Amino acid sequence: MTQEKIAKYFDALTTSTQALAQDANMSMTDALIEVLEDIHTGNVQHELDKPTAEITEKIQRLITDFDWQNMSQVDLRKVLQLVILKVNRDDETPTNHQLTPDGIGYLLADFLFQTANLSNGDTIIDLTVGTGNLLNTINDVARMNDITVNRIGIDNDETQLALVSAVDDILNQGTTELYQEDVIATHNVPKANAVIADLPVGYYPLQPGDDYETRASEGHSLVHHLLIEKSLDFVTDDGWVYLIVPANVLNGDHAKSLLQFVANKAQLKAFLQLPNEFFKDQRAAKAILVLKKADAGTKSEVLMGQYPTLKDIDALKSFLQDIAAWVKLDKEQDKI
Repeated sequence: MTQEKIAKYFDALTTSTQALAQDANMSMTDALIEVLEDIHTGNVQHELDKPTAEITEKIQRLITDFDWQNMSQVDLRKVLQLVILKVNRDDETPTNHQLTPDGIGYLLADFLFQTANLSNGDTIIDLTVGTGNLLNTINDVARMNDITVNRIGIDNDETQLALVSAVDDILNQGTTELYQEDVIATHNVPKANAVIADLPVGYYPLQPGDDYETRASEGHSLVHHLLIEKSLDFVTDDGWVYLIVPANVLNGDHAKSLLQFVANKAQLKAFLQLPNEFFKDQRAAKAILVLKKADAGTKSEVLMGQYPTLKDIDALKSFLQDIAAWVKLDKEQDKI
């Protein structure tokens, strides 16, 4: 699909969403969820005489005049991603609820498919699925590698889960398993060959269980530390964990308990800082933290580094070659 057609679909979906939000006095996020559900079912749903006949006709034209069924998944995801970004801005969505950009998703996916050795039928779990863009980006890369994976998404926010469900109906015919859970408190833990998450940053409002090594001795615990610890419960014995975390997570003011947990219960496989250009404020810079269970295979040298600017093609190629060399060595050591 050309960029012009993507723009056309984006404009049509955005204007219909704006019209419904204004007509029904709802947020852009809630309006987008309804419009996506209408596209999926092929009919405009009504509640309390909304939307009006005029807006109903507008949404119906969106359904019938655009070939949603025959768009490629990659192009369709681009359209949905752009609309969600627009909705996030209009609703002033909190940072922890905003989608994970493709730039980050593709870098994580590239490393994941070099290391996790996924096969058809393997499972990927996103612990904080949000809008689903990270999970769907990785699913795109899986398809490019001719791999079909099972997908599980978990989130504790009802609106986020409704949005990712509506997106999944359009993109994947509703084949992703979605659960509303507080990951930190849950004991119902499915297992996956690869666990991913773009972790929310901040304090956990509740008291975590006493079994959490990363819980604070006083006051509230950091939610991203608790989720790093919990992530290992979701991975198979030989699986991999890939988490997007604050770039200072291993050396910040509260890093001591996290480092002790990693030393005692996990293998730190890699810590790759994302390109600086991805972040307007460097205090918000992030990295990809890669873990395995402590007794999974042979411990090897930790891969540490920072992705160069994507504008420097030669530097990026060199960095990716370094990653490939590390992956090859890690796999060879695992066979010993």
